[in-house]
Amino acid sequence: MTRRGWMRAAPGVFSGWASGAGTDAWWGRRARASSSSSSASSASRARVVARGEEEAPEGCVRRDVRGRVVRFCRARELRAVAALQAEAFYDPVMGRAVGFTPLDAPLRAYFELDVLGALRKKYAYAAMGRFAPLVMESEEGRLIGAIELSVQRDFEVMRALEDVRGSTRDDEYAYLSCMCVDEDFRGQRIATSLVRAGEKVAITWGFNLTTLHVYEENDAALRAYERCGYKVLDRPFRTPYDVVKNQRKLLMAKRVR
Repeated sequence: MTRRGWMRAAPGVFSGWASGAGTDAWWGRRARASSSSSSASSASRARVVARGEEEAPEGCVRRDVRGRVVRFCRARELRAVAALQAEAFYDPVMGRAVGFTPLDAPLRAYFELDVLGALRKKYAYAAMGRFAPLVMESEEGRLIGAIELSVQRDFEVMRALEDVRGSTRDDEYAYLSCMCVDEDFRGQRIATSLVRAGEKVAITWGFNLTTLHVYEENDAALRAYERCGYKVLDRPFRTPYDVVKNQRKLLMAKRVR
């Protein structure tokens, strides 16, 4: 049985895994160009990141009561983050109740590679202030949690934000996603520290509001976000993946200043 992450994300909704869905949303309005030049630029930046030549901002974003640091992820750590996310988000073919089967080994490996590829593409925009992969490390320097903050634009989300549109920046919004915590370190308020760190970065980017999605059936995650001050705004359209899994996503938002 694989270790499970604290919060589960739907492929194609949070990061565009497998299908690449939603990748335009990571770049946002200001970074858009023609589709051909944008694709070429994305590929070029992804190659630079793969070589470790372009980095996200440095430094500690937040420190918890135990002195553990939430900071920007470094390019050389993307593989470790991908492994952590894959542990959290991969579903065995026969379901969690049955657990891993021989078929899961190659599928799990492919899933992790796909997550790593998506992370590298998104990381190319970290230096531009469009994407922030944040990680928490233990006292021994082990990565034990991760969360992503991005600048996105999506019609359905913006429509749900109409009542608080003054808290967004033009037609863009700050979006938290892909949060996971190592199973050995749960119950230590790491998720709260990661969310607070993401909110802090969103403020420096000029946003007054942060948004996220959570599955309605994930009671633990829903309660944790509510404790952090998030309110349910909308129940977005269910994707085919959600229908198959019999899940409903909630859109939540919070004013951060």
